[in-house]
Amino acid sequence: MPPDSNLYPEIDSAPLMKLDLELIVDECRDVYPPREDTYLLIESLEPPAGISVLEMGCGTGLVTLHCAKAGAAVVAVDINQKAVECTRANLQRNHLAAEVKRSDLFSDVDGNFDLILFNPPYLVGAGEGELEMSWAGGKDGIQTLGRFLSEAPDYLMPGGRVVVLLSTMMKGPSLQKLLSRFKRRRLGSKRMFFEELWVEELTVPPR
Repeated sequence: MPPDSNLYPEIDSAPLMKLDLELIVDECRDVYPPREDTYLLIESLEPPAGISVLEMGCGTGLVTLHCAKAGAAVVAVDINQKAVECTRANLQRNHLAAEVKRSDLFSDVDGNFDLILFNPPYLVGAGEGELEMSWAGGKDGIQTLGRFLSEAPDYLMPGGRVVVLLSTMMKGPSLQKLLSRFKRRRLGSKRMFFEELWVEELTVPPR
């Protein structure tokens, strides 16, 4: 089950991004397409104008496009080269700019960022093909998320934040243990027929 929403109050004053229906985004073969989790992540964010953003696992680039249009300096990466090419094409299609490159999580990421975004693979299972790797999160649904969170703090600017999409498909005890090192804030949620999705902001508490 997701954490008690009373412990993670929703943002009630900051303006949030809205899904921009004017953006033209083509889906690409063997690339994870925008779905309810993608839309929830976008609509849980404050417009990131004037800050540096890293999107991990960019897929078709819909989140990257929204951040770039809002005025962020965006780096977008994906392990799937087809997703890299798809994001580049969609940026060009919408006359937007971002740096896009292939990277297995942070393996080819340089620099530090004010905001790191990730909609990780969260279904239980092992993915072998490029498309399967975008949804298969290993034994507990958190394998990729765990790898990501072990490195993400090293790529944050002082005061930087990580925002992740989470799901009840992830094994609850394993997920809570993984997140226990962070200060957590719940930004938004969506209940669906077979699961609940929610978005959390994670920061590293000062020592």
